[in-house]
Formats: sequence, structure tokens, C-alpha cells
Amino acid sequence: MTTEPILYCDGAYLPESQARLSTFDLGVQFGDGVYEVVSAWKGLIFRLEDHLDRLTDTLHAARIDTGLSREDWRTIVRETAKRNGLSDAAIKIIVTRGLLAPGNPDPRAAKPSVRAFATPYAHLGTPEQRAKGIRVQIGHQRGMAPDTLDPRYKHTSRLQYQLAKIESLDSGYDDVVWLSAQGFLEEAPRSNLFLVKNGVLRTPTLGVLHGITRMTFCELAAALDIPVETGALTAFDLFAADEAFTCSTSGAALPIREAAGRTIRGGAPGPITAKLNALYWQKREAGWHGTKIG
Repeated sequence: MTTEPILYCDGAYLPESQARLSTFDLGVQFGDGVYEVVSAWKGLIFRLEDHLDRLTDTLHAARIDTGLSREDWRTIVRETAKRNGLSDAAIKIIVTRGLLAPGNPDPRAAKPSVRAFATPYAHLGTPEQRAKGIRVQIGHQRGMAPDTLDPRYKHTSRLQYQLAKIESLDSGYDDVVWLSAQGFLEEAPRSNLFLVKNGVLRTPTLGVLHGITRMTFCELAAALDIPVETGALTAFDLFAADEAFTCSTSGAALPIREAAGRTIRGGAPGPITAKLNALYWQKREAGWHGTKIG
């Protein structure tokens, strides 16, 4: 493995010390950009095509045209992991709207910038948190409505998410989930939310990022004949749940043991959470939806 990380930077693979992004880039000035994160485990990238679908959908909706083909994106992801010698990795792509000529105020004239880097695979939770569960706060901030900025944009403007996380940590919690302006459960800063009640797996469907791991857990539940309901949920549903967990590309299921001072009564992890997470890792180990790095 190289001593210095190698990044993809607008067509070239460069050591981190040489990977420059202009201060005048619109991504730096205004947080004007989108990103995607894929994971690799034992040399296999998980659900690469689904992640690229989400990335290209977001780029098109955001009116950022990189000129890169689908095969270009595949190569960038695989080559970035390969050049860093990582078989268990998180590979992050960041696309900014890029640079404008001096004096030009028209964002349509910007030339997009593409960056990708790979880091060793890491779980969101510590080993103890994965074994015993986390405590989550119900944040006071509300999620953005689709008529403001649709949560399906996986965008780089994360101030709202960072503030919510900081406030939850300052309050002694491990993470935070927030509500919509109408009081419905949405998601956490880096993960989607699931509840289990009376044997049914439930997850919010509006005001959330359409997570790839969220989609995967719904598929796994179907394979195990666990009913799945998507729809509107409130904080009461979380408080009264038999089980609860967040899920993300970074480690799959992370059980919740307490929500805003209420103990999740079915344990953490609960039996359905544990069964789903075990099947997730079993299938990943077997190469399910896997694309070889090299």
C-alpha cells in the first residue's frame, strides 16, 4: 500500500499532497456539489450499479454534466480502491459544479470538478455500540421539505446535518434523528431509520434519502418473510417500537437502545435486527451484488 493516499482528480490519479481544489470552486464557495459513497468488502464493491444510478440521477437533477460515461464511473471507483491497495474500503466520489471564469456569475458556465478517494472500511458505531446499541436524540431541527431541497439529492451542503449531530453529542447522545415540519420521522445524518413492531419492519418513506442499504434491508426482509411497511411514522412509533436501528453503507445495521430517554423494549440488537444484519454480512461475504475491484 502506498504511504500517501492516491486520489482521482479530474482525469488523473495523484498523491493527496498534489490533489488541489481551487478556493474559487463553487463547491468550496457555496457547497454546490453532490457526492456518493460505495463500499468494498474482501475485494468486492457492493451494489456498484445501484450507487451509480443514484449518482447519475442526482447529477442530472442538479444540472451538473461531467461528461463521464457509465464505464468511466466504474473505472474511477475500482481504480481508486485498487491504487490505494484496499480490499475493505469506502470509496467516496465528490462532484462540484466547479470553476467559473472571473466575472461570470452564471453557474451554468461552470466546469465541473470530480474527485474520488478511498479509505479503509469503517463502521459508524464502535464495537460496543454495535453490540449494545446507541442512544438517539430527536433533534429540534426539521428536515428540508422536497419543495426546498429534495432529500434525494445526495448533496455536499451538510451544515444542517452537522449541527444536528453536534447538538446530539453535546447533549450526551450518540446520534440524532429528525422530524419533518409536519412531525413525521425522517432519518439521521448519515443513515436511514428502521423500526420493528409486532414482527413488521417499518421505515419512513417521505423526506428521506433513498439509501442503498435501506433498499437492501427491505429486500433481505422479504427473503426472510418479514413483512415490510413503508410510510409515515412519528416519534411515538419510535418510542413504542419493539426494535429500532439505523442503517448505512458504513456498517449496515446499528441498533438503537434508547430514543429521547425511552428504552427500546425489545433489546438492542433485537432478534429481527440481528437476523437481518447477519444475513446482510453473510450475503456480502458470498459475493452478492459484488463487483471485483481488480
